[in-house]
Amino acid sequence: MTDDTRVVPLTLLVQAAVVVAMGMLLGLWMDAVAGTSALLGGLAAIGPNAFLAARLIGSRCGNDANALLQSAWVGVLGKLVLTMLLFGVIFATVRPISGPAVFAGFIAAQVVLPAALLIGGGAEKLDTGEKS
Repeated sequence: MTDDTRVVPLTLLVQAAVVVAMGMLLGLWMDAVAGTSALLGGLAAIGPNAFLAARLIGSRCGNDANALLQSAWVGVLGKLVLTMLLFGVIFATVRPISGPAVFAGFIAAQVVLPAALLIGGGAEKLDTGEKS
């Protein structure tokens, strides 16, 4: 794997590590309900992100820009629908639950995405127009 192809799986792994660490810390600091809720909130972010990544990486579009754009649109819409479904399932079925911890886990997982872009130098490539 080249460096560019490793970015997505590594980002998903870092998201999972951040969410697990947050769940453990909240579980120790507050209680098991908060820790579990944070893990579920992180799952509501990581699962849909993995779906989008699979759509974009797994697409066999070649150099066809329209096919890649269509794959991206389907991936983003799928991510949105999966996120809504996961939040619905979490809040409808899990009892007891800590709403703030669910959203804290979700936000913690999402914050990894721009951080990975900044740390990985992706922002510089976007600014300068470099090819990866």
